[in-house]
Amino acid sequence: DIRTQRCLSRSVDEGCLNATALACSNDGEYVATGADSGVVNLYKHDSLMQKGASKFGPNTPTPFKTLMNLTTTVDNMVFNADTQLLAISSRMKKDALRMVHLPSGTVFSNWPTTRTPLHCVTAMAFSPGGGYFAIGNAKGKALLYRLHHYKRA
Repeated sequence: DIRTQRCLSRSVDEGCLNATALACSNDGEYVATGADSGVVNLYKHDSLMQKGASKFGPNTPTPFKTLMNLTTTVDNMVFNADTQLLAISSRMKKDALRMVHLPSGTVFSNWPTTRTPLHCVTAMAFSPGGGYFAIGNAKGKALLYRLHHYKRA
């Protein structure tokens, strides 16, 4: 709680030894944690706020989805505005970016392809309307992709 400067809840990320990234969805429904092993755990916010086994111990929730699609350190994760998509990336390996459809919990297998010129992803963001996805890479290039599912940019 920022107003009172007190911690409301503490949670242990299941199976994580070294957390490297954290992202919260705009609507507050999901929390994603990334690890140096490339594993991403997705939690529902409510499961993180439940009380733990003891009143002084941390909560140990079970993620509703565990993604093992990256093999190097997860550096960056970002949710889109309507919380349907989560983009995860690692700058340690070329073309290490995955897009996750949250309602189904599946990773898109058709993008990015081997011909998508991502290189080493260092930054990424969705436009406010969700119609565009921007990627910055280690070569100093900014790539902009149109997501045709969204009518507004």
